[in-house]
Amino acid sequence: MEPGRPPEERALRATVFHGTRDVRIEEVPDATLREPTDALVRVTHACICGSDLWPYRGELLIYGENGRMGHEFMGVVCAR
Repeated sequence: MEPGRPPEERALRATVFHGTRDVRIEEVPDATLREPTDALVRVTHACICGSDLWPYRGELLIYGENGRMGHEFMGVVCAR
């Protein structure tokens, strides 16, 4: 977190898979609405699911290059 800055001014970060046992927290571009069914969600809580451990250990490579990990989260819909 970036203390002292309002949430809307903080950098967007993601857990990015780079290869077996190579996971990094990186700044990524802001999400955008592309389809009429899309929604923007401000994530308030997130975690890594057990299925994210398979590619981390090299057992099942389900992410492409620079794939973003983590699909378990809670948040607030900001736009739709």
